[in-house]
Amino acid sequence: MNGYQQGFRFVSSFDFGGQESASKPPQAICKPLQASVKKQTTMKKRTLQILTIGFLMTGLIGCGGVSQNEYDTLKAENEKLKQEIEDLKFGPDKLLSQAKLYIDSKDFNSAKTELLNLIEKHPTSLQATEAKQLISIADDGIKEKQLAEEKAKLEKEKAEKERLANATKKMRVKVDDMNDITWYYDKTSPQYTNYNGFYAYIGTSKGSKPWLRLVIQYAADDWLFIEKYIIKVDGQTYNITEDSYGEIKTDNGSGGIWEWLDRKVGYSEYQIIKAVANGKDVKIRFNGKDYYKDKTITEQQKAALKNVLDAYEALGGTTDF
Repeated sequence: MNGYQQGFRFVSSFDFGGQESASKPPQAICKPLQASVKKQTTMKKRTLQILTIGFLMTGLIGCGGVSQNEYDTLKAENEKLKQEIEDLKFGPDKLLSQAKLYIDSKDFNSAKTELLNLIEKHPTSLQATEAKQLISIADDGIKEKQLAEEKAKLEKEKAEKERLANATKKMRVKVDDMNDITWYYDKTSPQYTNYNGFYAYIGTSKGSKPWLRLVIQYAADDWLFIEKYIIKVDGQTYNITEDSYGEIKTDNGSGGIWEWLDRKVGYSEYQIIKAVANGKDVKIRFNGKDYYKDKTITEQQKAALKNVLDAYEALGGTTDF
């Protein structure tokens, strides 16, 4: 047997079921192949048929044992199967069914896309006629959803404005006529330096934007001579030290001492205030020259910080420090 005969025998010895069959000439193998292809009804089988036909076409051409007519027939069958698979994937029934599912699930944008795709691909089909009617339902759904989202957005903005407007009502106001400054403090913040405290307050003046200040106060019986504050918020550590010598003030009286820091808020201080206000487990260490003292930032102090930040925003304060 020569190479030509051996190559053709290999190709022709397998039918669609994958079983070996008796050797047949090219003319005998084409008709059974075509009959078997037409019997397949599912996409999976049609895909297998396309692969089989492609294999046979390649094998028969390589063997030189197929006529042009037989080749053209196989090619036509192959193209027909491709079209049938395309219809199974993107046929009018499939597209219409998918669009209806989108409508049922309130996904109107996807439904409209599917309906327009149907009309474009199958403009003369009965399904396209129904699709044109369903588009109005999809459009109504899209519009209704947009109106609902816009309403929710407006209500959220209104609630936020009311929240910020009410924030200043929670403030204790102190007016410095000599310097033309109005100070805003949370009502729960200490009014005097001989009390423990961790709080922020707001300054406003005509012709300028509001600004924030941060105060940390320590009151006890014995001096620490504080050099640094270490603040731990949910495992994250922040440090505050003097910007200049003597920034941390001291005083005493009636058997007690107090040490405090009062500084204008910059970027780093603002980040610390936000972290403390929103933290769950917040502690501060007053680190002195020889000794230190730890305290827990209370929920009341956190709430006061949040109130001040809200009021700061309501008064027009910015965070671009």
